[in-house]
Parts: sequence; structure tokens; C-alpha cells
Amino acid sequence: MSSVTNTIALIKNTFPNSRFEPVKKEMISRIENQYSKLPENLKGFYEKLGYGSLGNSYYMIHALIEPEDIYDSDTAKDLKGKIIVGDDFGGICHAYDTYDNWCFGYIDEQGVFEKLNGIYPDFISFLNEICIEK
Repeated sequence: MSSVTNTIALIKNTFPNSRFEPVKKEMISRIENQYSKLPENLKGFYEKLGYGSLGNSYYMIHALIEPEDIYDSDTAKDLKGKIIVGDDFGGICHAYDTYDNWCFGYIDEQGVFEKLNGIYPDFISFLNEICIEK
């Protein structure tokens, strides 16, 4: 969990005017019951920080959103099993593929999921990099 704690500290230092809300345990339980157990670092991140905007709309950390909450029904059907965890306010959403061992990736502007294997192993690493690049 130290990477989670370090990333949270980096987020708070890089984006001090961020606003976060707690993720309800019921939401995490619902996702875990529907798909499978969340990766420990993701669960720890939500328990310690929550969800919300990094800075003034720099990046949005979502609270485990399913595709049908954002996309049209055809696109959402193609994204079944994906759980959206963030977006860049520019058409790219970051997500996990629950049907592929919680593989981390992104959903492009056309609604296609692409794995980020070899680039970012998980959302925590991605957020860490956002802070470093800022």
C-alpha cells in the first residue's frame, strides 16, 4: 500500500485545490459482487482518498462507473465488463477490464478499449505519472 500512500501524497502536493469525496463501501461491494474483487491498490486508493477532480478540471477520478452511465447503449454493450475509473475531460476514459484480470487501459474517443500493458500497470501508476508530468 505504500505506492498508494505515496501517490495520494503526490496528488495532494501537485493539485492542492483538488476536491475528493469518499467512495461508499457499498459501491465497492456491489462492483466486487458483480465482477470480482478489486485490485488491492485500487481499493486502498478509494478507501484512503476517494474520487473527484484533480485541480480545476485537470483530470477526473471516477468512483467505479460502468460504461452505460456514460456511453450510448451500443458502445456500452461493446464495453461490457469495463469499469471506468477516470477521464481527461477530452474524450479519453481510463478503465479496468474486469473480464481480463482487471487489466488497466483506456477507452478512446470511438469507445474502443485499449490495454496499457507495458506503459502503466494500473491506475495508481498512471495517476503518479500525471503528477510527475505536471
